[in-house]
Amino acid sequence: MNKTILLSLVTIASFSLLTGCFANNIDAVKVTQNAVVTPQSTTTKEAVIANNAAEPKRPFSYLEQLPEERLREYELFVSDKDIRHFQKFSPEEMLLVYLQAAAMGDVGIIYPITYDDGSLPEPDIFRTKYYKEVMNNEMVIALDYRYFDSIKVNEDTIKENELAVVITASIGSFTSSVAYGLKKEDEIWKVDIDHLFESDN
Repeated sequence: MNKTILLSLVTIASFSLLTGCFANNIDAVKVTQNAVVTPQSTTTKEAVIANNAAEPKRPFSYLEQLPEERLREYELFVSDKDIRHFQKFSPEEMLLVYLQAAAMGDVGIIYPITYDDGSLPEPDIFRTKYYKEVMNNEMVIALDYRYFDSIKVNEDTIKENELAVVITASIGSFTSSVAYGLKKEDEIWKVDIDHLFESDN
């Protein structure tokens, strides 16, 4: 009998030692229903943050919102300056083009897509006036709305060859919108920004 008790004690002691050895590794493994042991990720939150910081971030572009075909047409316009490449663009797409140009201060794009009611000055004068009177405010708007929630035509503003496009951005419970008037000229929707310039009077 003493041998049986001794054997039982040895077995219990051995079992205790074995389970004690694995107690510290419970966080390092995951036992699935099929008793397969899978190592857990040892990547720390700090390592993820450091890795994300090391990856180069692509700068934001409103043009990324354009369909592939429109993006190709935009690139053609940039290379050959033929405004007819914009004929298939919707009013919303033209506003995206304008906002990208405004964010970059690119008057070479802004001038040809600006509606001309007959009072649009020559390119050099427009450039000077835009940089002096309009650029800062439009750049702020373009940067503020870069993570927009929606961009759409305001149905209440639609007239023949004229409408307004509203872009809306939200942060938490705060929502902000800005509307831009667009008018059709030579089969192209153009931004109507004449009112942004100071009066010559």
